[in-house]
Amino acid sequence: MIDQLRQQLTDLGENFVEKNAAFKINVIPFFCAISIKKDHKSEGRLSFYSNQLIEILMVVLFVLFGLSIFDPDAGFTHGPIHIVFAILITFNLILKQIAIEGLKTRLAMYRLHQTPQQNDEPENPNTTKR
Repeated sequence: MIDQLRQQLTDLGENFVEKNAAFKINVIPFFCAISIKKDHKSEGRLSFYSNQLIEILMVVLFVLFGLSIFDPDAGFTHGPIHIVFAILITFNLILKQIAIEGLKTRLAMYRLHQTPQQNDEPENPNTTKR
């Protein structure tokens, strides 16, 4: 399974780093990286993920901190700038999720195009119709 994934990523032209049967794919350099690991509980599955938990926590903290110090009379730097950071990190999370789903789709389409067409082959080539 790992060899097939390595071959598929190479054929698709993805930039990846392999370490201990785990792949790190730079979908958008310096902005979005996806990790793929083999699921040890069920041998036939791969887990696609990016470390989004820390970013989600940062969004929540920026929003809470921005709303807690918000003072409309004090100006722009007292609250709304933190909410802007939270929005930018949220856009980053959305782009990462789109990149994960896009990579899954490209891998599925690659597998689909590599398998021979089952409908084009006759069921029994040795018999002739009369």
